[in-house]
Amino acid sequence: MTIKIIKTSDTELLATLNHDVQKIHHNIEPELFKPYSQENMKKLFDDALENEKASAYVAYFDDVVAGYMLLNIKYSEANYFKESYSALLIDQICVESNFKGKGIGKSLVDFAKTYAKELDISRIEMNYWTKNNNSGEFFRSQGFENYNERLVIKI
Repeated sequence: MTIKIIKTSDTELLATLNHDVQKIHHNIEPELFKPYSQENMKKLFDDALENEKASAYVAYFDDVVAGYMLLNIKYSEANYFKESYSALLIDQICVESNFKGKGIGKSLVDFAKTYAKELDISRIEMNYWTKNNNSGEFFRSQGFENYNERLVIKI
């Protein structure tokens, strides 16, 4: 059983793979996230990949598409408050439900770590919705730790 990670610009494929991610987001925050739409997600990925700092990768498990990851290189200028820094942002990551537990997510994160090192970036950032407990547990198991929290009050 082999896992391959391959760069892609196939926004139709990425839009299809995004189905589970968008469904989770819509279920958690329906006031913020629209229901899944293949057409809208394709447009989202078309726009995202126009940015030269963005790249997308598809994970294959024995030559079957099993997940994807959207990455962005982020740079923050120094100011009076903080130092400048670069980070690799895992903007989106998803493993198809029938491939969970097979090492796909770990392979995607390991790929991001290697990619960041190649770019001489020592910081990888990502975020997830707190109500998505499985994601939090997975990312912590990969070495991620909290460094900032966002709060909301709905009135």
